[in-house]
Amino acid sequence: MSAAPTAPAGVATWRRWFAFGRKKRVNQPVNAIADPDLRARRFLALAVASSQAANVTSVNTPILIAGALTLLLAVIVRQPPRNFVWRTLLMLATIGAGVLVFMQYGKLFARDSGIALLFIFGPLKLLEAKSTRDFMVVWGLGLMLYVTSFFENLGLLAALSVPAVIVVYVTALRLFDAPATTSSQSTSVENTIWRHAVGAAAHLALGIPLAAMLFILFPRATAPLWGRLEAPTARTGLSEEMAPGQIAQLILSKETAFRVEFDKRRPPQQALYWRGPVLREFDGKTWSGGAETMSRMRGNFIPFTPAEHAREAIEYTVTAERQDTRWLPILEMPIAYPVGPAVETTAFLSDAQQIGVRRAPGGAVQYRAQSFARGSYAAPEPEPGTSELRTGPRTWNTRARALASELASAHPEPADRVRALLGYFNREKFFYTLNPPLYGDARGTTAIDEFLFDGRRGFCEHYAGATVFLLRASGIPARVVTGYQGGEYHPSGHLIVRQSDAHAWVEAWLDGYWTRIDPTAAVAPDRVERGLQEALPETERLLVSASSWLSFTGFNVLWEEANFAYTKWVIGFDRDRQRELLKDLGLGGMSPFTALGWMLLAITASGALMGAAWWFWLARQERRLDPWLRAWRQLRKRLIAAGLPVENRHTVSTAMTLAAQRWPEHADTFAAFATGYNAARFAEKIGPDSSRPKVITAIPYAWRLRRAAARSI
Repeated sequence: MSAAPTAPAGVATWRRWFAFGRKKRVNQPVNAIADPDLRARRFLALAVASSQAANVTSVNTPILIAGALTLLLAVIVRQPPRNFVWRTLLMLATIGAGVLVFMQYGKLFARDSGIALLFIFGPLKLLEAKSTRDFMVVWGLGLMLYVTSFFENLGLLAALSVPAVIVVYVTALRLFDAPATTSSQSTSVENTIWRHAVGAAAHLALGIPLAAMLFILFPRATAPLWGRLEAPTARTGLSEEMAPGQIAQLILSKETAFRVEFDKRRPPQQALYWRGPVLREFDGKTWSGGAETMSRMRGNFIPFTPAEHAREAIEYTVTAERQDTRWLPILEMPIAYPVGPAVETTAFLSDAQQIGVRRAPGGAVQYRAQSFARGSYAAPEPEPGTSELRTGPRTWNTRARALASELASAHPEPADRVRALLGYFNREKFFYTLNPPLYGDARGTTAIDEFLFDGRRGFCEHYAGATVFLLRASGIPARVVTGYQGGEYHPSGHLIVRQSDAHAWVEAWLDGYWTRIDPTAAVAPDRVERGLQEALPETERLLVSASSWLSFTGFNVLWEEANFAYTKWVIGFDRDRQRELLKDLGLGGMSPFTALGWMLLAITASGALMGAAWWFWLARQERRLDPWLRAWRQLRKRLIAAGLPVENRHTVSTAMTLAAQRWPEHADTFAAFATGYNAARFAEKIGPDSSRPKVITAIPYAWRLRRAAARSI
């Protein structure tokens, strides 16, 4: 026989250089595990789709379209090809996805851009997935994408979706290892999608008690574990700037800003002023905190006597699902720092009686506070040239400056001047509306003039900004205060303050006191006394009330109550709440380390209990089987453990023949088992001894079979 021809040296070298592009061929046995079937691919696509749906509001429109189209293509493709063209297209699509994300976000290594990459890369990986390993990568990417959705949404609805999504992902995981089926084959009862989903739900139910114990007993950090590490920018609610129309846009939102629980004393509706950012600088169109804000972060609480505290102090707890600014909503006027793990170590008081934290929480926050329902507090007179007296260049808003001069000449006393200005708003034909015209030019040099003398239609930010400008121009220090006014009491007793309660008012320095002045009350008194809806025109009133026609009726009452309980006891479950709960359970004196020890003990005990319950259930299911079938399952496991590849397609006779070839010394025993099994399972008449397969006791254990096989080699 002639020797096989050898390749030239140059060709062999070329083959070695390009061998990295090809997978090495390995002689695999005939019984190699097959790739997952189409059901696993489709169910994994459903899992990725659920993760994408949870992040719809977190990505830009181009990213949303690209991710959806990629996932749709992954569903259409039944079996990804392995040719060079397909892989090249996938590589180009991956590079294009990275370029698209960079164009949309300006960077790749950040939170938002990372979510966008996961949004596209998960379906892209599914387009090339063929093996169980590839499916596991897609499974991990999809689950990671779903977890990122809680950066933006920690509401009750998102929490209720968790069990369903977990069941979908666990079902997909079970399908990865399930026997493949085709349309021509009948699927066994144990291999249906319904059975796998029920099994996934059972796994979830077994994990709920352990998760609950971990949640309750795990030591709390000084801030909620879901607080974001990077400083966020305000996306909803008030910001540290105020431009015309900004607050009017919030009015249309019925999103909850925060909830308040009063301990004993409730302030009246007209006293519910929730202080937020204080704005001092004005550039002609926009009000902002200004550069002096950082140097004014050290203030003093208003002085009071014990009798005043007992008579006026209001104690309350604020729970916010999301706090994107560093200024905490606080009832005017605060008399102590708020108490709460997320705020107590970084809270500070500004000279404008604002309560802030060094860094915006960017998530849920809960704190207890104390306030006096007062509209003024004593303070020294601002120095000349400070931001509370600046009005910009003298060429701006000349008609408003002339009106301020007339008020100053006619009313030398500042308090009389303020009353005259409010009377001017009340006497003249000013209108309170959500849709005012756009005032001023591009630089805003005439915006206040046009509002006061031409349009006379505006919202609270227009009246507050114009009032501050006129007071400053007449020589009275003033500033804009933004926050919330009012709220709506839930039937259960707590106060709900929504984004639609956003408001802007004025503080002016009069006779040694910073005094609250609300020009909106002069134009539309019902805004403060009865709420926003009563202060608007009839057409706009219908616009605002259209999204709240179900408020506190029927299902909405229960939903609001459940949402508040979830926010209070789950999102706001901080160190104090944990101590309160442990105290109610009789474990009030337990330290965090003791709680950790009990937690580990509980994990061990619960794990052992669940393991015993699972074993008992399996044993019970096993006992219900036919004795010979149960013996065959035991023997099959023993043979596989001994190194014999027994597949599902092998019959008992085939498996026993293979076993006899591997261990000839036990050939008679294997043959006897095959004969007894076939006679018991398939014979027309079952013999008297068919229900007692004692022959299995003559077959050695797996370790003896392995040793025997090793000696025979």
